[in-house]
Amino acid sequence: MTFPTPNIDESLTTSDYPFIGNFHKTLPHNQYGEVDAAAYRKFKGKCLEIEAGAPVNFEEVPAGPLLPPFNPGSDAKTIQSAAKFTSPLAGAASEEHGPDPKDLEMRAAPEILSTSTAAEMTELYWMALLRDVPLASFAGNGLVATAVSDLNTAFNTALASDATPGRLQLGLDLPENNGLLNLNHQTLFRCGLQDEEYGPLISQFFLRQIPYGVQTIDSRQIPYIREKDFLTSHSDWLRAQNTGKDKFGRDYANCNYYGDELAGRETYYAGIFRYISTMRDLARFVNRDALHQAYFNAALFLDAIAAPLDNGNPYKGNLYSREANFATLGGPDLLTLVSEVASRALKVVWRQKWLVHRRARPEVYGGLVQMQCIGYECQQRNYGLPGWVAGTEAAQRIRLHNANQNDGIETLFLPMAFSAGSPNHPAYGAGHATVAGACVTVLKAWFDEDAKLMELIAIAQESDRVKEPGQLQGLLQPGSHNSGELFDLPSPYTSNDANQMTVGGELNKIASNVAMGRSMGGVHWRTDNTRSLRLGEQIAIEILRKRSEEYAESPVSFTFRSFDRKIVHITQGQVMYS
Repeated sequence: MTFPTPNIDESLTTSDYPFIGNFHKTLPHNQYGEVDAAAYRKFKGKCLEIEAGAPVNFEEVPAGPLLPPFNPGSDAKTIQSAAKFTSPLAGAASEEHGPDPKDLEMRAAPEILSTSTAAEMTELYWMALLRDVPLASFAGNGLVATAVSDLNTAFNTALASDATPGRLQLGLDLPENNGLLNLNHQTLFRCGLQDEEYGPLISQFFLRQIPYGVQTIDSRQIPYIREKDFLTSHSDWLRAQNTGKDKFGRDYANCNYYGDELAGRETYYAGIFRYISTMRDLARFVNRDALHQAYFNAALFLDAIAAPLDNGNPYKGNLYSREANFATLGGPDLLTLVSEVASRALKVVWRQKWLVHRRARPEVYGGLVQMQCIGYECQQRNYGLPGWVAGTEAAQRIRLHNANQNDGIETLFLPMAFSAGSPNHPAYGAGHATVAGACVTVLKAWFDEDAKLMELIAIAQESDRVKEPGQLQGLLQPGSHNSGELFDLPSPYTSNDANQMTVGGELNKIASNVAMGRSMGGVHWRTDNTRSLRLGEQIAIEILRKRSEEYAESPVSFTFRSFDRKIVHITQGQVMYS
C-alpha cells in the first residue's frame, strides 16, 4: 500500500525552528525545549542507516544535558545518564511467519502545524482534565458535557479546514454517523469501531475475574492516587526532554514510585485494589501491562463461556462424532496465536516509529503551545501553531489545573500521568494499538463476533462449565461511587443498549480501551491509535492467511468485520473483502 511522504515535519529545516514536530527526546535542547538541529540530523542519519541495512552505533548520537535535581536539598538522586532509546533496531528485524516489516506502511500523520494536531491536543487536554472522573458518571457529568461541546468544535474545525495529507478523517479517526462527526458522551474517547458505542466505555473483559485453568486471574489493580500529574512546570518538562527521566532519575519504565526516595515514605499508589474505574486507572494498566495480556484474558473468558466459534471452523457445533479440536483450531492453538501476532506486530510498528515517521509525542506539543502563547522568561516563540489551540475551553482549564500543580504558576504544558513523561521512542505508530489491532483481529476471526454477550453469559450461568466464583456475573459497568480513592465494585449494567453488546463490539472496545488508554496517560495522539489498529489488523490478516494453508482440516476459513466495517474472508491462502 502506497501512502504520501510520511515525515512531512522533517522537511521544515528552513524554518527558524527545525524538527519541532519530530521525536527528539534525550537529545540536547535549548531553554525553550527546541532540539539542537545538528544533534537531530545525527540521530536521523542513524535511523536511515538502519533502514539501509548499515551497521549502526547510537552511541554517537549526542545526549541532552544532565540537569541537577529539582531540589538539591532533598534526597533526590543526581541523573547519571539519559534514558536509552527503546529498541530502535527492532524494525530492521526479518520475519518468516508474519509480514516482513518493510512490506507494510502507514499513511502520513497529521502535521505539527495543522488544525488536526491542534484538535488532537484539545482532546488530550480534556483527557488530562477528566482523568479522575468516574467513568460510570460520564452521562450526567457537566464537565464531560463541556468537553463534548469543546471537542465537537475543535474536531469539526479540523475536518473543515485541514487539507494536508495526514489530516483527521471521519470513520478512520473519528466516529461518524451519516457522514457527520458523531461525538457525544457515549462516543467520547472511543475510536468509532463497530458496536463499540454500546455499553460502558470499559470493555466487559476488564470488569470480571478471568478463569485460567484451575486458577483465576484477578482483574483488579492498585491505582495511582488522584490529582497528581507531571511535567506541568518548565523545569520538570525540560528535564524530561533532555534526559527522558524524572527528577529522581527514573525513566518511563520505572517512573511513578517514590516510596524509597522521599522522607515520610510518600508514595504515588493509593494502596488499595479496584477494577478500572477512571481514565487514570486505564492509563495505569497500559503503563504496566504485559502488552497482549488484555486479549489473552479475553480469549480465556470467551473460551470459558463457550462463545460460539466462527462458521469457518470445521469443529463448530457437533459436526464430528469422533473428532474434536485441540492442538489445531482449539484452545491451545488460539492462545498461542494471540501471543504470536503480538510479537510480529511489534517488529512492524517499530519500523514505522524509528525508520519512517519519527513523530513527536504530545508532551512536545504541550511545550510548543506553552512557548508560543506564554513563553519562557517573558520570551515567546512564533511557531505558527493555530492560534485557537490555546483559546479552547480545555486550554483555559489546563492553565488553572497546572497552577494547582505548580504553586499557582499557570502553564499550558500537557499534564502527564507519568513522572518521566512519555517512553523514549517515537509516537507513530503506537505499539499498544498495533498489538491490539492484531490480537483483536485474531479473536474476531476465531469467534462469532455477532453473538450477543448478554445471552452467552446467561447460558453459561445455567451450565456447569465455569465453576469459579465471580466469573459469570452479568453485564457490568465500572464502579461509580468515589470516596477518596475507593470505588464501588462493578455493578450490573442494565441500560437499554445492553442487548446490543456483541462479542465483536466488546473486542473492538477492548482494543480501543488499550489504544486510547495510552492517550489518557498523555503519551499518544488519537491518530497514533486509530491508524495503528489498522496496521495490526493487516499483520493478523497475513498470519491468518498463512495459517489457513497449514491446517490438515479442510476447508478452514476465517470471516470477520474489519475496523473499517468491511467483511474479510480468509481461506486456503486467499483474502477476500466485501
